[in-house]
Amino acid sequence: MKIQRLPIPFLLATLAASLSVKAQKEVSIGGLVSASSYTGDFNPGNVMSSPGVYVGGVIRYAATEYYSLRVGFGGGNLRGNPSAYERRLMSNLPLQKPASFNQRFFDADIRVEIGFAPYEPFGYDPKKFSFSPYFALGVGGAYSRGAPFLQLPIAVGAKYRIVYRFTLGAEWTFRKTFNDSLDGWENVQTSSARTSNNNDWISYIGVYLTYQLSDKGCCHELKKD
Repeated sequence: MKIQRLPIPFLLATLAASLSVKAQKEVSIGGLVSASSYTGDFNPGNVMSSPGVYVGGVIRYAATEYYSLRVGFGGGNLRGNPSAYERRLMSNLPLQKPASFNQRFFDADIRVEIGFAPYEPFGYDPKKFSFSPYFALGVGGAYSRGAPFLQLPIAVGAKYRIVYRFTLGAEWTFRKTFNDSLDGWENVQTSSARTSNNNDWISYIGVYLTYQLSDKGCCHELKKD
């Protein structure tokens, strides 16, 4: 499908752009904990219905004070419980009636973070470049129910330098997956109509903590005093 080939040139263009700017060569590593949820055939509207748990790692490369390239990876579980309405709607299916599920999954992605304010993860002045909301977009892959699939992460969040080198962040990530069977059902339909023909989504709401590996540039002003 054409839509599955689109992220590849996008990713290449993003990497080229990040290398063309005057990089600070700053890398941070850390971990995150989130509540995970699924949106699909049996949960079409409630983003945080029956939340599970997601735990992962973060590697961030700060190209400038506004732009970062970030790699994320982790695993968690997705849970769902079809509503009474959906059970009645699908009562005419020749298959067994929808049942609740608790499914594990693993994923990894690479994304570009665009900050709305200048940010530096090091520094002694708590008011200087210490907070920034951001938007992120990228591409990644995941594995669940014995099969890999493509996903496109879209995120909004904010990060704050709590102390020297340590950054605390909060983030809400939506992942558009090219998979319609995270809940065990694909293109569910009744005897009269199809209830859903869309791929499933995964959502995370959580926090992360990262540590700046390099102190390049952090102490210039201190040495001058």
